[in-house]
Amino acid sequence: MWGNKKENVFLDLLIEAARNTLQGARMFREAMSGKEPALKYLGPLKELEEVGDKLIHQVFHGLNKVFITPLDREDIMELAVRIDDVMDGIEATIARFDYLNVTHTDKVMNDFADVLVESCEHILTSFELLSHKKYMDINPHTVKINGLENEGDRLMREGIREIFTNPKDPYHDFKLKEIYERLEQTTDACEDVADILDSMVLRYA
Repeated sequence: MWGNKKENVFLDLLIEAARNTLQGARMFREAMSGKEPALKYLGPLKELEEVGDKLIHQVFHGLNKVFITPLDREDIMELAVRIDDVMDGIEATIARFDYLNVTHTDKVMNDFADVLVESCEHILTSFELLSHKKYMDINPHTVKINGLENEGDRLMREGIREIFTNPKDPYHDFKLKEIYERLEQTTDACEDVADILDSMVLRYA
């Protein structure tokens, strides 16, 4: 698997990790839709998070095995860590429904889920372009991811503003704030991927 003729396996693993993360984002969107209890998705999302961890472990294991890599080792490592952060953020959010005992979703969570799905779609496309060395085609996707991160910031601010403008039960308000902030951190993780890609485009294009 790790012979010199297989150095592109790193890009294949990154693409697989991005696909897994996109699957997680889509599943999370289903969970936030309110059609079924969000906790129904806790187990399946944990399984996807574990798949992502295994893929990232393969990347790091491979970097210790080969001398030739298609990109700088640091770039491969950073992309692997950051795409893992996105999947971890999705799983960490759904886990909060469990240990904070949150039983209902709301529009802010649903809108965040849309942002995450679209961001992950652009990440996957960017990784595929990277594997084909189409560096200049990546930029429009990173621009979109940055714009979506701004939307995540807006959603968090408006959600928290609503909590404090129209306070209800303080325990429940705390739970909502906790979830909104974790979602915003996850959109930040998507932007981190985009920032690394932008840096790579400047160096490789």
